[in-house]
Amino acid sequence: MFGRSLKKLIKRFHRNASGATAVEFALIAGPFFALIFAVIESTMIFFASVTLENGLLEVSRYIRTGQAQQMDMTAAQFKDELCAQIDMMLDCENLTIEVETFDNFSSVEFSEPIDENGDFTATPNYDIGHAGDIVMIRAFYAWDVFTPGVGFVMANMNDGKQRLLSASTAFRNEPFGSVLGGS
Repeated sequence: MFGRSLKKLIKRFHRNASGATAVEFALIAGPFFALIFAVIESTMIFFASVTLENGLLEVSRYIRTGQAQQMDMTAAQFKDELCAQIDMMLDCENLTIEVETFDNFSSVEFSEPIDENGDFTATPNYDIGHAGDIVMIRAFYAWDVFTPGVGFVMANMNDGKQRLLSASTAFRNEPFGSVLGGS
């Protein structure tokens, strides 16, 4: 009697698929949500990078046109101008700016800002140059990666916790001031 009811119970359990969907979803949910969060974070990183690039191009005009030189703009003021351009998406806590001058375009160096250990090594310089000088500006932003499990693929510094975003531009300053015979 006990054997017969056990067989019936096993057959009934085998035919009953009402919990199968929940079990299948539980197996698939983790990787699915990780993938969704990774796509969302990748999109946010892309938009943050574009925001940084556009902001840098916008404020670099102060140096290129001689406005920064005429106003005696400091590094902090230049950073504040960039922050005003990017504040819709990025805060200025993790922002570093390098402004360097060079003799010619062939001597412009884009050194690696991250060492082999994943540590940020760029130093904030601020040399805006004079009329006709070659200037390179680089902005670096350390983006905190938030996607658990998959974020390490996107991270490239600080033990897989941050992604370094960068934007750069190099140009020759326009002729301004005494070059044009003005003040």
